Amino acid sequence: MKYYPISIDSTDKKVLVLGGGQVASRKIKSLLRGEFEIYVLAEDFSQDLVDLVRLYPHRLHLKGQYLKEDFVFMGYDLLVIATSDPDLNQAMEDYAKTKKILYVRCDKRGDSSFIMEKIVQRGPIHGTISSDGLSPTLTKLIGQEVQDFLEGYDLEKLDLLTQVRNQLKDLDPQDRSQIIKDLYKKDKDAVKKYLEEKNEDQIRDPEEQPSSGSDPASSQDA
Repeated sequence: MKYYPISIDSTDKKVLVLGGGQVASRKIKSLLRGEFEIYVLAEDFSQDLVDLVRLYPHRLHLKGQYLKEDFVFMGYDLLVIATSDPDLNQAMEDYAKTKKILYVRCDKRGDSSFIMEKIVQRGPIHGTISSDGLSPTLTKLIGQEVQDFLEGYDLEKLDLLTQVRNQLKDLDPQDRSQIIKDLYKKDKDAVKKYLEEKNEDQIRDPEEQPSSGSDPASSQDA
């Protein structure tokens, strides 16, 4: 696996996108799911990008500019090379390598520093799908299947289980994990009832420390 999947903090990160067509638009839509500030340079921009600026006026900036192979830039955390000119793309890739700027080249993977995988997300649950260059079509199809699967998760139940975990933070991690596993297999109402009981116990005796041996969920059937 050459490209290891990893998450980065997108806060206060600046991205430069070279190119204003459909390829650039797809990459920008993905980047906008983070908190990046995005600057796009191109001679012309697709209507899709113009519409996106109206939705993200403070994070997406378009500047009309004729790009030449001797174009230089600095001050960006990531570079997306997405023009329709292979020679220009190569020149930008060479420059990025020289300046040690993290970049992705969209017309061919080459030696890109990173790749932008398909994101699947349902509330706080998210991940990426990649076919390691096998086929963009396959990646899209498999990604949709995974997204459909995630849609089956009850976000309210996941939130309740997170609250349970916070209630049990003083427990031994192994005991806490087992309780959450047991509750995960039960329906949402059972999780609500368990959480209500824990809250009532804390109101009655806020100084009492949780005990794995007395926890009702640890003895419930899966």
